Amino acid sequence: MSQFVHIIMTRFNVPTKGWDETRSGFKPLTEEWLDDRFKLFRTYVLPSYKNQTNQNFIWLPFFDINTSDKFRKIITEIAEEYPTFKPVFVQDFDDMKVKAVEVIPQFFTPDTKFVITAELDNDDMLHKDYVKTVQEHFKPIHDLVIDLRRGYQLTILPEHKALVKAYNAVANPFVSLAESTDRFKTMLKERAHNSYRDYENFSVEDSKEMYIQIVHQFNLMNKSFKHKAISTVDFSEYGMTEETRFTIDSFKTLQHNIGRIPFVLNLIAKKIFKK
Repeated sequence: MSQFVHIIMTRFNVPTKGWDETRSGFKPLTEEWLDDRFKLFRTYVLPSYKNQTNQNFIWLPFFDINTSDKFRKIITEIAEEYPTFKPVFVQDFDDMKVKAVEVIPQFFTPDTKFVITAELDNDDMLHKDYVKTVQEHFKPIHDLVIDLRRGYQLTILPEHKALVKAYNAVANPFVSLAESTDRFKTMLKERAHNSYRDYENFSVEDSKEMYIQIVHQFNLMNKSFKHKAISTVDFSEYGMTEETRFTIDSFKTLQHNIGRIPFVLNLIAKKIFKK
């Protein structure tokens, strides 16, 4: 038996202080927001989880206890379709942190010594080897940060096109934490993912793009970074089919890369003058 249990948590529509509006000024957690989010979730996110080469994990999506019957029906359908998806209903984010610690031990066995947790968004896709890679980087160390640094950032454009940029960051939103079961608090114990940059023990993977972070009008937090735009991506590795895959906009890609030249020159100048 495995000495660890792997848990992926997703905060779906949990009321959270500071979530007052999306990046584009829309109100979050409304019926319109949920309609859009569930469509995106079922089309792109869920298939990327089903597509994992290693299915040895538990997916705990957290929902507002006041979620309407319309969306509860959808949640039930997803749970029946994909039993790894185990919904939990909570009052708010503070309640979510408490419930996570209460719920997770039910998945322990007598051999379980560690728990790996991550908190991933409900609109981001995983590379088919994401779970496999996290588990390969596990070490039996309390507070071990498993840091998958490379991925893509995808901006959805009209006509099913997209702008895709390289993304590489330390302790980004796709980071995981391994803790001893006798004192675990989950990833939620820190207020922000980048707080894990200050932890002592790291296991790093930066040789492969392990996720796609989506940028769209209903995002609450995601911002578009000034990284290089990419012209080709094998979307099938992230669970997309011929019907759902995006077409990368070649003009927008070129336009973005030309537009970032001053940004790159500024970085080069800073390095030169540092010397």
